Amino acid sequence: MTIQQLKRTIFWSDILSFTFGFLGVCFGILSVLALETFWNKNDSIRDFHSFTFTATTICCDSLSVLSAMTAYHYGIKLYKMTKNIRQKHKPEILKCERYSFLYDFWSFIFGIVGLIFGIISFITLFPTFLNEYISWWATITSVCFDALSCTLVLMAMYYFHRGS
Repeated sequence: MTIQQLKRTIFWSDILSFTFGFLGVCFGILSVLALETFWNKNDSIRDFHSFTFTATTICCDSLSVLSAMTAYHYGIKLYKMTKNIRQKHKPEILKCERYSFLYDFWSFIFGIVGLIFGIISFITLFPTFLNEYISWWATITSVCFDALSCTLVLMAMYYFHRGS
């Protein structure tokens, strides 16, 4: 893979990670709102809507985490390919590339934690384990980690652009 192909892959992976992460945050917020009484007076309808939004959140979070992992993986490859070339001539670019893949790594980690809380929220909405209180808190926690993951992707994109 050439350096330009790596950069293009990293760029699009970060874009996809941010997009799916942002959608995960939005659907997570809708899932929390669906559990509130103003959403609907009927408990079963609220649980079904929250269940649906949570399932969508998990799908978006999974794609976001996968994209962040891809950006991190190819970021390391790019860093290793250009390390010897840029170490002497352009150390500031090398520093930006290192920050970029480190932010992608932390985005991946926080995305995984958000995904785990999303799955906990999803499980607690099944009729067997129904517990709206735990689901509500797990979803709020998931949304917080997903929002942090999105912010880290934006930071990675900033440093990636600065280093290009």
